[in-house]
Amino acid sequence: MRETSAEEIATLLAWAAEVRAVPDEVRRRAVLVLFDDIAAMVGAAAEPEFQRLLPRLGTAGGPAEASVFPAPGTRTDRRSAALVNATAANWLELDEGYRTTPCHAGLYLLPALLADAEAEGTSLADLLHALAVGYEVITRIARAFAQEPAVMQSHGRFAALGAAVAVALHRRLPAQQMLDAASAAVTMIGPSPRNHLALGALVRNVWAALGAQAGMQAVEWAGAGVTGTPGSFFDVYCTVLRGRFIPGALTTGLGQSWAILDGYTKMYACCQHLHAAVEAALDLHQAARAKGLEGIVAVEVATHDLALPLQNAQPHNTLSAKFSMAHALAAALVSGQAGAPAFGSSSLDDAAMDALRQKVTMRPWPGPLPAAPNDRPAQVLLRFADGTTLEATCLSAQGGADRPFPDAERLAKIAGLTAALYPRLGGVAQALAAAPSARPWRDIVRDFS
Repeated sequence: MRETSAEEIATLLAWAAEVRAVPDEVRRRAVLVLFDDIAAMVGAAAEPEFQRLLPRLGTAGGPAEASVFPAPGTRTDRRSAALVNATAANWLELDEGYRTTPCHAGLYLLPALLADAEAEGTSLADLLHALAVGYEVITRIARAFAQEPAVMQSHGRFAALGAAVAVALHRRLPAQQMLDAASAAVTMIGPSPRNHLALGALVRNVWAALGAQAGMQAVEWAGAGVTGTPGSFFDVYCTVLRGRFIPGALTTGLGQSWAILDGYTKMYACCQHLHAAVEAALDLHQAARAKGLEGIVAVEVATHDLALPLQNAQPHNTLSAKFSMAHALAAALVSGQAGAPAFGSSSLDDAAMDALRQKVTMRPWPGPLPAAPNDRPAQVLLRFADGTTLEATCLSAQGGADRPFPDAERLAKIAGLTAALYPRLGGVAQALAAAPSARPWRDIVRDFS
């Protein structure tokens, strides 16, 4: 199995190095992924926790070659820019993600890619190409090396690897040099314990950032002969982390389908594993308010296994709130929305939300889970003091390939998150989504900065 995985990794990266064109649909989707993640970076600037961290992330010194998006007007060296932007990108839990297996591919690729492309004067067309192909590589690796049980968050597992692949693709490195860099980067991943999410351990928000810097370094070091081996992927994901390799997942159908088209857009600022329950609660919001939220005596949720550990009735910071089923449902029922304000610092002390958080219980989905894409379902039942109930079920939350948001809603989200700091960014994103440009990325950044 180790030998098979090494052969398939080499085949995958050889394909990635050689592909010269992606379909127009893929390129247009890459524009939305790019600006969706930049919007998440910019939106983090308003968060008090991030504001306290930003001065300590180190943006001074070195050449001013890449933009720090949550700090308008700030430019620094590319590795420092990638560190800050990656930290910001996952702070709100509004960055795009990949639905088929836990993997925030854009987060692992873009901070390093954007910084390298701006520093080098790369065209937007070449940037989008690297993003689309890199997205295919990292999601195939995530699918091929299954984690059983799911005890690690994907940020630690894939961020360093994603950054190395993105930079190698951007620089058009030959397949062997890309393999050298990726095989080194995969050994520099972090443990990223998944229980830290519900516990609100804010170190989680820098896992992807450290990976971005490690992956960028791996590309530089590979040029000096500091590499791993083609078997490093199996050694790390299977031998050390006790995962399972799935033969064929790395290479079957290469170029025939594109994973970036199967990504999801997040409108709810919390873990995607909670989204079906949030959507069901939002469906009940108006009826519940009409009956009186104070009359609710129990909020019962039946849901899938990935969501069951995400319970914390007393979240102490925004991260723990974003990974708390109790908070997510309370926020949806009280406020009627689940955007960034529903999980902001002020929401933690909201008395009405706190009262509802204490009434939320979870249980496993009854019977076998439906087939994908309905394998992350939720049923929410509200019990009232007068003996009546309200109930709603969501089999698959909106945002994925099966129930995509219209592009207009995606672009409205991007404009809304960036309007305060970059009032022109929404318009630039809309224009480029309609007709991607071949202009240098650094010039486009100047357009909206």
